[in-house]
Amino acid sequence: MGGWSWTFVADRLRAAGHIVFTPTFRGLAERAHELSAETSNESCVDDAIACLADNDLRDVVLVGHSFGSLIAGLVVDRAPGYASHLVIIDGGIPRDGQSIFGRIPQHIADKRQRLATEINGVKVLPFAPVTSLIIDDSDLAQWTHRQLTPHPLRCYVDPIRLHNPPGNGVPMTYIACVKPRYPVSAGNHERVQAMPDVRFRPIEAGHNCIISAPDLVAAELLAVP
Repeated sequence: MGGWSWTFVADRLRAAGHIVFTPTFRGLAERAHELSAETSNESCVDDAIACLADNDLRDVVLVGHSFGSLIAGLVVDRAPGYASHLVIIDGGIPRDGQSIFGRIPQHIADKRQRLATEINGVKVLPFAPVTSLIIDDSDLAQWTHRQLTPHPLRCYVDPIRLHNPPGNGVPMTYIACVKPRYPVSAGNHERVQAMPDVRFRPIEAGHNCIISAPDLVAAELLAVP
C-alpha cells in the first residue's frame, strides 16, 4: 500500500480541521519505480523523517497501520522529538533484533516466503489477493486491489534495530481490529494489553480498517489525548 490508502481517513481528519500528511515510501505504490536493493525498513524510516523535517512538523500524532506501524515505531526510536503521540493500528510493536517474520506465526511467514519472486533482481512479496483483504464491500475491495504493488521481502526478513524501549517515551495508543481479528496481528493485541503505558482501543472492524471503516478510525484518532 501507499499514502493513497489513507484517503478516506485523511478526508475526515481534514474536515475536522487537521493538517494531514500521508507519505508513500520509495519502492511502493506510486513510487514502485524506485524499487531497488536499497529499499528497506531503514529507507522507509528515512522517508518518513524527511516528510516530518521537510514540512517543519512538530507535535504530530504519528500514525502507522500494519507494516507502517513498524516504520512509525522506528521513527520515534530515531527521532522522538517530532511526535506528541504514537498510534499503532493493528500492527506490531517492534523488538530489537527481531524481524517481522520473526514475530508473526511461523506457518504464515513460511507461506509468504514461498510466494516471494523477483522484480529487476529485487526479491518481493506479491500483493494480497482481493479475497484476503478483509474488506466486505466488493467494489471497495477491487478498488484497493487495483492499487497494490509488490513489497520488498527485505523489509520482512531484516532484523529490526531499536536503540530505545518501544515508543521511546512518546505516549502510545494501540487500535486493535477485532471483527474479525487478523491472525498476523492477534498476538500483538495480547502483548499490548500487558503494557500498562499503552492506551488500548479495540474497534469492530477488519485489519484494513483505514479503508473499510474510516469513520471508526477517524473517530479514534480525533479522540487521542
